[in-house]
Amino acid sequence: MMFENFNRAKVDRCACALLLFFGIFSMAFLNGCSADYDTFGASDYRVLTEISVAEQDGSPAVYPDVHRMEFDLVASPESLRTWDSVTIESIDMSHFATLHLAKDNVSDFPTDSLKLDSLAEKVSVSENAIKVGNKIAMPSNHVIYVVVVSESGKRAIWQLNFNIPNVKPESSSAAKTSSSTSSKSSGSKGGDSSKSSSSNKFSSSSGAVSASSSSAKSAASSNSSTKSGESSSSASSVASSSASNSASSSATILASSNSTASSAPKILALSIAGRTAVVNEESKSIRVDDLDFRTDLTSLELSALELSDGATANVEVGKPYDFGSGISVTVENAEGKSETYSVKAGYQLPGSNFNSWKGDDVIPDSIWGSANTLVTTLNKITSGTMIGAEIKTSSALTKTASGSLYTAVFNPNGVGLLSMGNAKTWPDGNELLDFGKPFAARPEFMEVKFSYEGKGDSCDIYILLENRTGDKNVNRKSSDVNKLVASAWFRSTKADNSGRENPDVVSVSEPDENGMRTLRLKLKYGEPLAGSPIERSSVFLTKLESSNKSAIYNGLVQGTGEEPVTHIRVVFASSANGNHYEGSKGATLIVDEMRLIY
Repeated sequence: MMFENFNRAKVDRCACALLLFFGIFSMAFLNGCSADYDTFGASDYRVLTEISVAEQDGSPAVYPDVHRMEFDLVASPESLRTWDSVTIESIDMSHFATLHLAKDNVSDFPTDSLKLDSLAEKVSVSENAIKVGNKIAMPSNHVIYVVVVSESGKRAIWQLNFNIPNVKPESSSAAKTSSSTSSKSSGSKGGDSSKSSSSNKFSSSSGAVSASSSSAKSAASSNSSTKSGESSSSASSVASSSASNSASSSATILASSNSTASSAPKILALSIAGRTAVVNEESKSIRVDDLDFRTDLTSLELSALELSDGATANVEVGKPYDFGSGISVTVENAEGKSETYSVKAGYQLPGSNFNSWKGDDVIPDSIWGSANTLVTTLNKITSGTMIGAEIKTSSALTKTASGSLYTAVFNPNGVGLLSMGNAKTWPDGNELLDFGKPFAARPEFMEVKFSYEGKGDSCDIYILLENRTGDKNVNRKSSDVNKLVASAWFRSTKADNSGRENPDVVSVSEPDENGMRTLRLKLKYGEPLAGSPIERSSVFLTKLESSNKSAIYNGLVQGTGEEPVTHIRVVFASSANGNHYEGSKGATLIVDEMRLIY
């Protein structure tokens, strides 16, 4: 919208210039619309499209013809009897204009456009403009008047009405008295303005305004009442400017510009290595999670930083920082108020949307693997708008074979089929895999879309972050130490997580149009949470179960969680105990769109 207003102002200035060109005697050629804006004078635009406040419930109702907005606020917190202020969250108006609070007490807010223009020119306004982040004091009548001032100085006044659940605005009786007195002193007949109950009347002595109705119908009613009181001059819309009234006005309507200017500073925008970050103002977190895979996160340039007016930060654009572990950025304003943000960056595993396939194998196979070389238990599935991975438990070599998709290499040592079929030789099928791929980020959450039909079985979905002294487990030395840095694990018989407790689960959504739920797991750095399925896995085995020289040791020891991450292990299995050849044939796990959240 900013650019729309910007361009609109630019075009209209050009149009005005062309009219001057044709309306006045000949001049030198006008060089199109490329001249500097000041060439054609300041903009008159003062259009206010919408204001939003942090406390609102839904979007405001906007009545542009009568310059009125209606806000429904959420219930105030228990610590407050009512909202004592509202926080400006966004302002959509003409690009060159500024927004100010009306300082005078307003009575009989007109709906006629000429009277609105007259009122706007007569009221005095706050010296400082209202900006995003400012807190505006809530009058007892729940009505605030704001004035849009164009670049050229022309004005438009607006009435903002706030409906607060279970809190009625202050009675308008005092307002009627004040309004009537005001009207008489300005020459209106019989105090007609006090009869218009649907018009908002502000009393400087009590700070009361009659409540504005919440529909466009009331605007029409107000318009009708205004017409019946035409003898009331627009001057009567501005309350007496006596010293007592003036003092009451600024105390009741205006949360002083000094206090709004000292609202907490903010980071408005930030970029890391040229990628725009997502700023979450509520959690004070800033994240980039789509850098190139295996980017060195320990030395990334802060490439852009935009702060609220007057704020400074403890970081500098153009300098490198360790955004892999994350840094704290503190912003401070001139009044000493400060806010601290957590800033972090990371990347995704290639192919984790499961849209790219080569036959029945996920691309790239340098990241993702399965046991399809033995028996096809992994397939591409297309359903509705989804392309995903179908993982199904089957049978192979007279044994149950869990479907699986993982960051691992199946059978890198080339064990023969007859050997693999011997349960005594291979009591744990995981010893045929080399788990883990190089990875050096520190995500906070993992999300994946999934569905599961277990037929009495349980599925496994988990992520482990490791710190290794070596690279692959297939050539692991006896001196190598692999530590568990972080983990999150989901094991359930039902997709809705109504089975066993999974302490790492943050949420499981309802099915979408494709029947897929979104599972969110929170990684626990350091020792896993009590009750995690990792306790009943082979992750912490200290020795191999197989005596075969080709068996691969994937065991981990517990780390502190502070170690650098070197590898990642992600597993999707249709049968949780499939590595011990147990499971229900036909148990089906479907996964799609796995995402790491930093």
